[in-house]
Amino acid sequence: MSITIDKILAAQPTTERGRPTQLSADPKGERIAYASGKSVFLRSIDDPSLSKQYISHTTTTTVARFSPSGYYIASGDVSGTVKIWDAVEGKNTKGEYHIISGRINDIAWDGDSQRLAAVGDGREKYGHFITADSGNSVGEISGHSGVINSVSIRQQRPLRAATGSDDSTIVFMNGAPFKFANKLGGLHKGYIYGVGFSPDGENLVSVGADRRIQLYDGKTGDTKKHFGDGEHKGSIFAVSWARDSKRLVTASADQTVKLWDVETGKSVQTWHFEEGNVSIPDHQVGVVWPAGRNDSMIISLSLSGNLNYLIEGTQKPAKVIQGHTKAITAFGSTRNEKSQTFWTGSFDGRVCSWDASSGIGSVVDGQSHTNQITAFTSSPNRAHSVGWDDTLRVIDRDTNIFVGEASKLSAQPKGIASADGRMFVATATGIDTFVKDNLVSSLAFDDSTPVSIAAFGSLLAVGDNANIVHLYTVDASHKLVPKEKLTKSTDWITALSFSPTGSLLAVGNSKGKIYVYDTKTGEIKTDRWGAHTARVMSIAWNDEGTLAVSGGLDTNIFVWSLKSPGKRVKALNAHKDGVYGVCWFDGGKKVASAGGRKEYVVTYDVHLHTLTSNPGTDFEKLSTANSQNHDNIKMSSLGSSDAPTASPSRKPRYLKRGKLRNGTFILPGTGERVRRQITLRNTPGFDNTYGNDSDGSIDRQPSMKGAFQTAVDKATTHSKEFWGWLHTPVAKGIFKCSLAYLIGSMGTFLPLLANFLGHQDGKHMVATITVYFHPARSAGSMEEAAMLGIAAFCYAVFISVSSMAVSVFCETQLGIIELGQRFNGPLTGVFSNDKIIQVMKMVIIGITSTSAVSLLIWPVSARAELREAMIKATDSLGDMLTMITQGFLSGSETELLSPSFRDASSRYRSVFARLTESLKEAKLEHLVLGTEEQYHLEARLVNCMQRLSQSIGGLRSAASTQFSLIKEPAEHGSGTPVDSIALTTSHMLGGSDSPLSGPKQDRFEVLTAIEEASEDGNGDDDRQTNPFRGMKRQGTDTSLLSLYIPTARTTSDIFERFIRHLGPSMKSLSYTLSQILNELPFGAGPEYQISINEHFETSLTDALMLYTTARSDALKELYKSKELDKTRPECIEADFEEVAASCGQFSFSLQDFANEMQTFLSILEELKIEIERSKRRSWKWLHFWRLMMPSGSTTAIDPEREHLIGQPRDNIIPKDLPEEVKIGQRDVNIRTIEEEQAKRQRLYRGLLRVARFFERDDIRFAVKVGVGAALYALFAFIPATRPYYAHFRGEWGLLSYMLVCSMTIGASNTTGWARFIGTFIGAILAVITWVTCQGNAFALAFCGWLVSLPCFYLIVAKGQGPFGRFIMLTYNLSCLYAYSLSIKDGDNDEDEGGVTPVITEIAFHRVVAVFGGVLWGLIITRLIWPISARRKFKNGLTLLWLRMGLIWRRDPLSTLLEGESPNAYINFREECALQRYVSLLDKLRGAASSELELRGPFPNKAYGRIIESTNKMLDAFHSMNVVIQKDLNVSEGEAILLKYTADERAQLCARISHLFQARDEDYEILYVYTLVTGQIAEEIKKVEREIEDLFGIMDEDVLKLR
Repeated sequence: MSITIDKILAAQPTTERGRPTQLSADPKGERIAYASGKSVFLRSIDDPSLSKQYISHTTTTTVARFSPSGYYIASGDVSGTVKIWDAVEGKNTKGEYHIISGRINDIAWDGDSQRLAAVGDGREKYGHFITADSGNSVGEISGHSGVINSVSIRQQRPLRAATGSDDSTIVFMNGAPFKFANKLGGLHKGYIYGVGFSPDGENLVSVGADRRIQLYDGKTGDTKKHFGDGEHKGSIFAVSWARDSKRLVTASADQTVKLWDVETGKSVQTWHFEEGNVSIPDHQVGVVWPAGRNDSMIISLSLSGNLNYLIEGTQKPAKVIQGHTKAITAFGSTRNEKSQTFWTGSFDGRVCSWDASSGIGSVVDGQSHTNQITAFTSSPNRAHSVGWDDTLRVIDRDTNIFVGEASKLSAQPKGIASADGRMFVATATGIDTFVKDNLVSSLAFDDSTPVSIAAFGSLLAVGDNANIVHLYTVDASHKLVPKEKLTKSTDWITALSFSPTGSLLAVGNSKGKIYVYDTKTGEIKTDRWGAHTARVMSIAWNDEGTLAVSGGLDTNIFVWSLKSPGKRVKALNAHKDGVYGVCWFDGGKKVASAGGRKEYVVTYDVHLHTLTSNPGTDFEKLSTANSQNHDNIKMSSLGSSDAPTASPSRKPRYLKRGKLRNGTFILPGTGERVRRQITLRNTPGFDNTYGNDSDGSIDRQPSMKGAFQTAVDKATTHSKEFWGWLHTPVAKGIFKCSLAYLIGSMGTFLPLLANFLGHQDGKHMVATITVYFHPARSAGSMEEAAMLGIAAFCYAVFISVSSMAVSVFCETQLGIIELGQRFNGPLTGVFSNDKIIQVMKMVIIGITSTSAVSLLIWPVSARAELREAMIKATDSLGDMLTMITQGFLSGSETELLSPSFRDASSRYRSVFARLTESLKEAKLEHLVLGTEEQYHLEARLVNCMQRLSQSIGGLRSAASTQFSLIKEPAEHGSGTPVDSIALTTSHMLGGSDSPLSGPKQDRFEVLTAIEEASEDGNGDDDRQTNPFRGMKRQGTDTSLLSLYIPTARTTSDIFERFIRHLGPSMKSLSYTLSQILNELPFGAGPEYQISINEHFETSLTDALMLYTTARSDALKELYKSKELDKTRPECIEADFEEVAASCGQFSFSLQDFANEMQTFLSILEELKIEIERSKRRSWKWLHFWRLMMPSGSTTAIDPEREHLIGQPRDNIIPKDLPEEVKIGQRDVNIRTIEEEQAKRQRLYRGLLRVARFFERDDIRFAVKVGVGAALYALFAFIPATRPYYAHFRGEWGLLSYMLVCSMTIGASNTTGWARFIGTFIGAILAVITWVTCQGNAFALAFCGWLVSLPCFYLIVAKGQGPFGRFIMLTYNLSCLYAYSLSIKDGDNDEDEGGVTPVITEIAFHRVVAVFGGVLWGLIITRLIWPISARRKFKNGLTLLWLRMGLIWRRDPLSTLLEGESPNAYINFREECALQRYVSLLDKLRGAASSELELRGPFPNKAYGRIIESTNKMLDAFHSMNVVIQKDLNVSEGEAILLKYTADERAQLCARISHLFQARDEDYEILYVYTLVTGQIAEEIKKVEREIEDLFGIMDEDVLKLR
C-alpha cells in the first residue's frame, strides 16, 4: 500500500480591498499564476483542479509573473524578496534576490527572459532592474515620490520600461541598462494602479483611481490619447492587452470588466457582476488576457477570490472558480449512488462544496454562518453544519443552497453526527437532539464536557474531556438511554467513528492514541494504532470496514489495518498546521484531507495490492513508494500561507494542546495589561528531523540535473557563501592582518625603509612584530598591545644596558672578567647603543603600522563589541528563562536536557567570557576618551548580568527539585480510588494532559503541560473552559473551582494542582521578562545606541506587583482547598508541603530574577543619561597625584584562590559558640595584641607572607623560566660552544624556549607541539618561496602576503595562535633573512651563503634552533618545579569542595534565628568567586588532557561530569540563599522546629529523610531546605560514583590499627 497525491484543490488568490492583485498567464495560455498566502499557485486554466504550489517563500507572497519563455516564474513577497524558479515543476529556485526593504507590488520581464524589474513600497528605493540569472543590477528606478504599484517592460528592442505610482505619475525609462528618460505627470488625478506595453510594443497604457485610460507611444513615451472617461464608475485596478495589441481589458471596483477597442477608444463589451446591487465582494481587482488561446478567454478576479472566466461575445462568465481564502476549520463528505461531495467550512463562515470527481468547488449560497464552522454531518442529499454562531444549518446538496431556518443550539457546538433521520449535536453543556430540524431533546453533562460525537442507527457515542466514551441508545421518543462507558483512554476523546456496519467504534484521543472497540461487547479489538504524536482530529473507515484513515494535529495522515495493527502507511506533513478532516472516496481507492489554517483540499490515491492475502506486505513496501512522491506531498500539504517543513520528531508530552487558564500579563513595549493565552516559545521537542519511525516517511528526491549543471550550481553556491564570508568581521580581520604584515615586510624589501633601519640582518623583526601584535583586535586591545610592546622594549633596554654596564665594571674596575672578543649576536657584543636604536626603530615601525591598520581600516571598538556581547547575552538569558519556566510548568526535564537549552547555555558562557574581555578592552578606550564614568556603569551592567546568570542557575535548581519529586516512587495512595464525581483538574479547566515519558509514565499523566494558544485569543476560552471561574461558595471566600479539584494521590497530582494555580502568574512574569530581554539593551550596530523602551521599567514594576498579588491569591486558594479534604494520609500532606516548597522556591527565584532585571534597567538608564549629557571629558587617570594617596590596603591574592581561602572577618569566630564566649574571645584578642610579643608576631607574619609569596605558582614559574633562559644562554658565553651556538642561531632557540614555556605541563605540551609543527611548515614555505621568486623583492613581498593569509586564518578564525605565529616566525627568519643577506645587510654570515644565501641551510638552522628551544622548554617545565595541570586541577577541585562544605556548614537555616547576620550564609562576592573558580578549573581540565603520563590518559569526560554536578550544587546554593533572604522573620513554630532539629540538620547534608510532618504553609522554607539539601546530596552521589569509577573504593579495613 502507498499514498500518492491525486489532486490539489487549490486556494484562491489573496486579495485586499483597495489594492490591485496581479494575475499572470503563461505564453501558451494553459496556466495562470497567482500569490496566495506564503505560496504561489500554478493552476491549469482548463482544469482548475490541477495545480502546483511553490512553497519557498517565508513571508506572504504578493505577485507572480511568468517569463515570456514560459520556463520561469518570478515571484515577490512582502519582505522585498524576489525568487526565480522553475515553472514546469513549481520548484527548484534558480535565484533569490532582495530588491527593496518592503512589499513587492509588481514584477515585469523583458522579452528575452533575461532581465526583470521589481517595484513596490521600499524605504531607500521603490524598485530595481536586475538580471534573472545572477541578480546583477541593470538599471535604477528613480523619479517617483510614492509607492510604485505597477511596472512593464517593452518586449521588443529598443527596450523601454514604465512604472506607475501613488504619486500620480508615470516614469518612462530607456534601456538596457535602464535609465530615467521622462516623467509624465498631470495626466492622472489619483493613484496609478496599472501600466502595460502592448505585445507589439507600439503603445503603453496606464490606468488608475481616476478611472482614466491613458495611451502613450511605446518607443518614446509621448502622450497619444486618453479614453474611457465616465465609463467606469470606480477605480480601475488592472489592465491587460489582447494578443493582437488592438484591444485591452480593464477591471474596476464598480463590479465590471470592460473590453476596449484601442483605435476608437470605445468600450465594446461589459461584464457586470451583481448588476444593480452594490456588492463589495464583487469588486474586480485583477484581470489577465491569456495569450496563446483561440477562445479569447479573459480571466478576472473578484475581491471575494472568485476567478471569473469571461468569453468575448457572452454576457455571463463561462465559469466561476470558487474556493476559500480563509483557513479551513471543518471538513465533511456526502455520498449517494451517483457522486460524492466534500464540504469545507472556513474561519470566516464560508461553506464550499467540492465535486469529488472533478475537483471543482463552489460556494454554498444563502444565509451562511456568521462565524467559524465547527463540523459537518450528512445524509444522502443534505448536509448539516454547526458553527460558532451557535446555530445548526441545513444545505441542500442538489441546489447547493442553505435551506430552512437556522436552529439555535443550547451552547457552542463541539461536533455533530446523524443517524436514522436524527441529528445529534455535542455542545459545551451536553447533547442536543434534532428531528426534522427541530429540537426534540437535550441531555446535560454536569461533570464533563462533550468533545466528540458519532452515531450509527440507534447507537450514539459521545467522547468527553474526562477520558470517557459514553454509549447511548436512542429510544422511540428520541431520548438517550445510557448503555455503557468505555474508559480505556488516558486522555480526552477527540475523534469517534463507527465502522460501516456499526460493529466497531474507533476512538481517538488527544495523545494521538486510537482504540478500536467492539460495540456489542465493549472489548478492545486493538489499541496499537498509536503513531500519532498529537491530538487525533478525524477518523474514517473504508466501505469494507477493514481499513481506517486518521488525521491529527501532528500534521500526519495514517492508514491503518485491523489485520496488521502494528503497521501503517504514513504521509508526513500532509498539512503543516494539522489535519482537520479525512474521508474515503472513489470506492475506497482515494482519500481526501483538509488542514488547519489552509484554504484548500488535497486528495490522495491509495494503492492496494495484496492486503487481504498477506496483510503485512503492502505496508512494508511503503518507504519506497512514498519517497517517490515526496515532492508532490510537499507541494500540496501545506496550503497557501506557509511553506512546509520536514516533519519534526515530536514527543508526546508536548503535543497535548490543553490550555491553562489565561493569565494577566504586561506587554512590556506598551505597558498594557492584557489577559489572553501567551506563547513563551515554540513548542519544544522539535528538532526538525524525522523520528526513528521512518516507515512511510516521504523524502524529497534530488532534481534530475546533469553532472555539469550540478557542479556549476554548487560552485555558484559556494562562491556566494565565500563572498558573504568575506564581508564578515573575521574575514576583514584576516585581511587587516595580512595588510599589516605586508607593510611590516617593507622594512626588509623597501630600500628607503631598510636604509632607515640601518645596516643589519634582523629587519624581519618588523614583520614579526606585526604578526604578534596583529591588528585584528579592538582599539582598546590595540592600545594595550602597544603599551605592552613599548614597556617590553624599555625593560629589554634596561636589562641590556645594565648587563653591559656590569660587565664593563667587572672588567675595568675589578678585573674579574675579560671583554676582548666581539661576537655579533644579540646576547653579546660591544657596549654600543647602535643595536638599541635599531631595535627601537623596528619596534616603533611595527607597532605603528599595526595600529594604523587597526584604527583606520574597518576599525573595531571594544565598546561596540561589549554592547554586541550584551545583546547576545540577554538573548541567551531570555532563551534559558523561557525554557526553564516551560520545563517547570510542564513537569518535564526534557526542556533542560534539550539541545536548545545546552546551546543557549554554552552560548551564554562563551559570550560572557567575551563580555569580560571586551569590558577590559573598553576600559582602555574610555580612559583615552576621558569617559571613565561610562566605563564604571558598563562594569556595573556586566556585574548585574552575572547576577542574572546566577538567578538563572537558581531557577534551574528550583526546577530540578520538582523533577526530583516527580521521579520519587509512589509509596502511598496507589490503591485509593479517585472520587468518582471529581474531574481531573486539567479537564475541568479545559486542558488535556501532557504525558511524561519514562519508565513511570502512567504516574505522571495527570501533570498537565502548559500549552500555548494563538496570540489572537481574547480570554473568552477562560469563560468557556472554566465554568466555575468567579463563582464563590456561599458565605466564604473559597471559589467553587477549589471544591471540584480531585483528591490528590500522587506527587504528580499535587504538582498539577499547584501549577494550575501558580502557573499563569509564573508564565505571565516570564513572558514579560523574556520580551524585555529580547529587546535589550542596545540598538543596531555599529553604533549600538542605547534604545530603552520608556515603558520597560514601569511595565516590569507592574508585572512584579501583578505577579506577587496573583501568587498570594493562588496560595490562598490552594491552602483553602487543602482544608476541604481532611481524609488524606499524613504522607500525602507531607508531599503537599514539599510541592509547595518546590513551587515557592521557583517563584522566589523568578522574583529574584525580575528584581535583578529592574536593577539592570536602572543602570541602563543611568548609562543612557551619562552618554546623552554634555560631552565633557574627565581624564581623571591623569591626576596621578591623587592615585598616590592612600586608599586602604590591598593584598595581592592568587587569582586561582581568590575569595576561597579567607573568610569575612565576621565569620572567623565559629558560629555555634555562645555569645559570652564570642565576647570573651574578642577581649582576649585585644589583650594579646597589646602584649610584648606583638613585634615578634608581626615579624613571623612578615616571614610567612614572604614564604607564601615565593610559594605562588606564578612566582615559581618566573624563577624557573629565568633559570632555564640563563642556562640556555650560557652556551653563548663559553668559548668552546660559542661557534656552534652562532652557527645554529641559538638566539632564536632561546626565543622559542621563552615562547613555549607555559604555566602547566599540559599547556607547554600543547604549545610546544603546535610551534614545532609550525616551524617545519614555515621552513618548507620559505624554501619554496625563495626558490620560486629567485630573490625578487616584489615577488617575495607578494608571496609573503599570500603565505600570511592562511596563517592569520589560523590565528584569528580558528584560535590556533601558536601554530600560525610560528609558521610566520620561521618564514620570516628564513625567507626575509635570506633577502637581507642577498643585499649585503648582514655581516659574518658566510656559513649560510653570504650574498648568495643558501635557503636550505638557513631553514635548517632555524628548524634546529627552534627544536632545541622547544625541547629545552619542555625539559624545564617538566623537571624544575613542575606544575602539573592534573594535580592543580585536582587540588583546586578539592579546595573548591572544601570551601563549599565550609559555606554549607554555616547552616543556611541558622540565619533565620535571632542574633544571626543576614549576610552570614553566602554573599554575591563569594558566589562570583566560586563560579570564576569553576571556570578556571574547567580551563585546567582542558590543559590536563594534554599531559601524557604512564598512568593513562586524563579522564576528561568524567571530570567534566563532576564539574557539571558542581555547577548544579552552586545553583542550589544560590536558590537556597534567595529563599532565605526573601523573609528573614520566622514564625514561632519555625523557630521551635529549627532548634528541635538542630542535630538532624547537621547530618542532613549527607543523608536525607522525610523528617517533617508539619502541614502548614508557615513551614515552607524548611521544606525548601530539605529539598535543596536533597538535591545537593544527589549531585554528591553522582560525583561519588565518578570518583569511584576513577580511583576505586577504599576498603575501610585498611584504616584500622593492627
